Amino acid sequence: MLFRTQSAAVYGIDADLVDIEVDLTPARGEADTPSSVTIVGLPDLAVRESRERIRAAINNSAFFFPFHKTTINLAPADVRKEGASFDLPIALGILGANGDLGEAESLTDLLSVGELSLDGRVRPIRGALPVAIRARDAGIKNLILPEENATEAAVVKGVDVFAVSTLRAAVELVAALRSNVRPRPVSVDEEKLLSTGERYDADFREVRGQQAVKRALEVASAGSHNILSFSTEDLR
Repeated sequence: MLFRTQSAAVYGIDADLVDIEVDLTPARGEADTPSSVTIVGLPDLAVRESRERIRAAINNSAFFFPFHKTTINLAPADVRKEGASFDLPIALGILGANGDLGEAESLTDLLSVGELSLDGRVRPIRGALPVAIRARDAGIKNLILPEENATEAAVVKGVDVFAVSTLRAAVELVAALRSNVRPRPVSVDEEKLLSTGERYDADFREVRGQQAVKRALEVASAGSHNILSFSTEDLR
């Protein structure tokens, strides 16, 4: 059975849509080991390692990992996929192909991202804001992501953000979205959020000049690099 889900890959400050196709086929012969998982579509090491995280998360969430040969395609195939944020959508795709999501044949009307722990908990990811913007631009109305990223993504208008803490909660949320009783998306008070974000002991606005230092701090922050700053007084 073939099942499709949607996710997104973050590249810098932008995000691109990724179609996740999960195909379950009975094992045939010695070449096809039952319960074997193959991921194609230029996955990096973190994505390839997700096979074991997802298997454990599904089993520890009171679901059964399918006893089939599982092929997972991340499209477009010519773009490299990096990070663990594909764990949740891949797991939902496997459960969908296995019939655990009801009669749904795909989840192309929603987008999900999230890293999975072995016990089924959903860990936070990076780039929730560009993912939410990309979902809105693509006309995708529903976005599922970890609780820790919900506030960041909810500032984007035009997309309903839903937070989950476990894989089981994500499955229940998908069932609720398919029902007549639609769950309430995450909402934020932008004025309160901005006023809270401006409360710092120090601010760039208090620094006069020093444009080169400011630029170096911005680059280091954007790339998560280390930086050492000192004044001439420190050299005396």
